[in-house]
Amino acid sequence: MNSAASLIQQLPELSDAQFKQKYLKERQGMHALARILPQVEQESLALRAIKLALKVNLKLGSKLAGTVKPEFQKATIQLIGKIPTSPSLKIQLLALTGSDWAIPMLVKALNHKQSAVRLHSIRAIGKIGSAAAIIELARSLESEDCQVQAWAAWALGEIDSKPAVAALLKALKHEDSQVRAWAAWALGKIQPPIAVPALLKALKHEDSQVRWRAAVNCGKIGVSDLVPALLNALRDSNPIVRARAASALGKIGDRDAVPCLVELLHDPDYYVVSLRAAEALGQIGTETAVAGLLQALNHDDSDLRGSAVSALGEISSEVAAVAVMRSLWDRDIFVRGRAAVALGNINTAGDANLQKMVEAGLAIALRDSESYVRWRVAAVLGEIGTEETVADLVHLLGDETPGVRQKAVKSLGQIGSDAAILALESALNREFADVRALAAQYLPDVKTPVKTVDAESSNSADSSGEKLPKILIASEAEATEYIIDRPAGRSLKYLISIGTPGIPEPKSFHKIPNRLRQSLNDLETPVDDPDRVLPTLDDILQIIDFALQMSARPGNLLVCCQSGISLSTATALIVCAALLGRGKEREAWTSVLAAKPQARPNRWMLELADEALGRDGKFCDFKF
Repeated sequence: MNSAASLIQQLPELSDAQFKQKYLKERQGMHALARILPQVEQESLALRAIKLALKVNLKLGSKLAGTVKPEFQKATIQLIGKIPTSPSLKIQLLALTGSDWAIPMLVKALNHKQSAVRLHSIRAIGKIGSAAAIIELARSLESEDCQVQAWAAWALGEIDSKPAVAALLKALKHEDSQVRAWAAWALGKIQPPIAVPALLKALKHEDSQVRWRAAVNCGKIGVSDLVPALLNALRDSNPIVRARAASALGKIGDRDAVPCLVELLHDPDYYVVSLRAAEALGQIGTETAVAGLLQALNHDDSDLRGSAVSALGEISSEVAAVAVMRSLWDRDIFVRGRAAVALGNINTAGDANLQKMVEAGLAIALRDSESYVRWRVAAVLGEIGTEETVADLVHLLGDETPGVRQKAVKSLGQIGSDAAILALESALNREFADVRALAAQYLPDVKTPVKTVDAESSNSADSSGEKLPKILIASEAEATEYIIDRPAGRSLKYLISIGTPGIPEPKSFHKIPNRLRQSLNDLETPVDDPDRVLPTLDDILQIIDFALQMSARPGNLLVCCQSGISLSTATALIVCAALLGRGKEREAWTSVLAAKPQARPNRWMLELADEALGRDGKFCDFKF
């Protein structure tokens, strides 16, 4: 390979056609050009190279425009500014330059009448990520446009550097509380080594809005260096700060926090604070934590008693199990129902005594006078799924309440063992018509129509080509019903489920052999609540990777989210587009509509997918 100096000497001697042939037709030549352009000393020669590159490929030319010497970049960026194209594409090209000379044009676009253009401009400034970009983003935090504020905070978090953190710390001192809130939110997006010192400062901020957001971010980062400051925050004058600090300590799992959390069980603001403290104690799970939760079982408030019971269910010990069993006689039916669920959550693996206690407790609960409690027991027995639970479910098939009977049938179908199938066959002769009809649907050998999630969500998407699997789109509740419907659910090979952050996926989902679980909120713009999670580019890349794995081993796919309308349909569209390839975006959308006519895909996910798949705005053109 010739040296860079000799290649530079050749440039003036090449005609335009020769230049294009040598440097702009093949990847090797492009790499060579990118290597030598920063060393070109003649501005006219650098401009000529960029002009020719832009004629061949706008994106390639834009990337090269930012590689020339800094003193030439003003001229190369102006070349891009003069390109007659849409505002969105021009912003994308300016971002590709990575040059500070592109920032003034992007700042100007922040005043555009279309919100999408303003969004793209903020993101472009963030992608440049230089010191000058950080200054402009910090200024945008003070914008009168609340959307620009939100995306400026998002972009600063994405830059993830010490200068970005310094800008956010400065914004925490701003006189506008909204600016301070966005700055505190953005700190939660920064990587721990850089973010920890800033969060420690934010936990001491005079504004409680900043303090509670900082506490949430501490739990998200989850490093032990933050524990002393969080323990101090448990004594904060603001109950929301105390509650968020308790939750953060539970996520970190630090045992030193237990005594302080036990004290919070008696907090005067127990609706806000004590419920969080009980949850945190369950996550930590020490003997001292159990003792504190036992005290909470005597509290006058049923919500707190219920939270304590649920927390004890996360602690797999005999002491915790005994306490949960005592709650089966609580005066509040909802506490008793939560006690039944807590028994089902106790891990009894390898502990015969604990197993017997759980079985005894559930036997008590299934004879509760309230149908709500019995319904919860029927659901729990289906989740446990052992042979021993079948007899209890058979007992519930004769329950006086239709909902309890039907849940017992569904749980037997969910278990699907030989004993469960025998029980379902026997149920065909039961006195209740609803039990007979529902049992027939769960028996694979009975010739009756299979119940699906709904007519619209069970339509096949395979009309769009052989590359696509059969895709079903549903809400999480519908998906659970579909999976445990054995004749239909057993054909599923893949599952992508999107759940609310902090809430585990239904246990029935483990029946699907290949799964992708994401925890996201249905957001299309940032909100200054760190508990709510906006989809990221990494989330989209995971979906694409999962889709490409499917292409090697075909099989039916179920996609679900809370409603089955937005996040799930966006996910399905990304899967279809990834499998069909470039230029097939309209076919991918047709496939999604075939599976879910009510589809309203999350637009932010589509923005990210357009970027990840390199579709040049085609994902953003769909009309919903």
